[in-house]
Amino acid sequence: MAGYLTFLGGISWKSCFGAEDARPAFQPVGMWSWDNWFVHDGSRWHAFYLQLPKAVGLDRRWKNNDFYKHVGHATSSDLLHWQDQGPALGALSGTWNDRHIATGSIIKHQGRWWMFFTGRGTAGDGVGLALSDDLTNWKTEPQPLFPLIDTFAEKGDSPFESPWQGKSQRWIGISDPYILPEVHEGWFYMVLCARVLDTPLAQSGCLALVRSRDLRQWESAGILAWPQCFERMETPQLWQREGRWYLSFGGVLDTAWAQAHHAQLPEAVRGQRSHENYVYHLPELTATAQEADLNHVAIPKGHYIMKVLPLKEGRDVAIFTHKRDNDSGISRPYPVSYGANGDLQIGISKER
Repeated sequence: MAGYLTFLGGISWKSCFGAEDARPAFQPVGMWSWDNWFVHDGSRWHAFYLQLPKAVGLDRRWKNNDFYKHVGHATSSDLLHWQDQGPALGALSGTWNDRHIATGSIIKHQGRWWMFFTGRGTAGDGVGLALSDDLTNWKTEPQPLFPLIDTFAEKGDSPFESPWQGKSQRWIGISDPYILPEVHEGWFYMVLCARVLDTPLAQSGCLALVRSRDLRQWESAGILAWPQCFERMETPQLWQREGRWYLSFGGVLDTAWAQAHHAQLPEAVRGQRSHENYVYHLPELTATAQEADLNHVAIPKGHYIMKVLPLKEGRDVAIFTHKRDNDSGISRPYPVSYGANGDLQIGISKER
């Protein structure tokens, strides 16, 4: 993972959980926010996230909110104190992306910033691309890079096909394109929340990899993980640390199905609720994830969707969406530690 030049001053780190953080570190005024992604410009951090005006009403927070949901932007020098920079990107009427935008990621290439995002449209969904020179002003490309499937759809057009345990499987992306920040052997890689087709919805969630030479033409690089117990494996991240690759995601369960099939769940999933955080450790970037390499990530209550960020001292921190009552925002940073067997632990930070 690329090492960004930043320092978290004024924080003392504990190696295990203490008292819960009582509130998010940042919440845009008048907004619900969630599903963060981050990039460093050499001087400061930029957070991007989904946000929705509270003015639409609580009953529309998770449904019937097309066109209102968009990407927000904030900046920080220490990952604790943020300045709201206003909306960054939204769906546009008269384009393929005329419903709403969902989670994405950003890379710098050829002197410009490239944002890959989930685009939802009345005529179909896809991975969208927006370009910027300054991380503030964005211009969306007129067509999606490749199709996605709706969150709860079981059929989709133009799926990819990849081998899985000796059998060819058709799959298609759902959402949450995460672009790796560095080129690997001449390829850009992107991991997706995806769905294996022709299988029950409750077992269809997978994490899939696509690759590109130029960030515009993409091809399948295989299914990374398919434990056949999640409806979705959402908002993934893939990074390298201490000779291993780590693949994190939020696991969405069909609760009734999981209870009925408890015995066949991976050990890390048994006894867990839906919308918990998990991580695989892999020996190589494109290695197939094994059940034995799946770990549940213990985190503070009310936190979900982890993004791991590197500090200049060689340490990593994790930031989450922090939900409290009917509010949500960006969490405080938590130290990340890596065990000799590949497990990952999240600590808690305490201001001096």
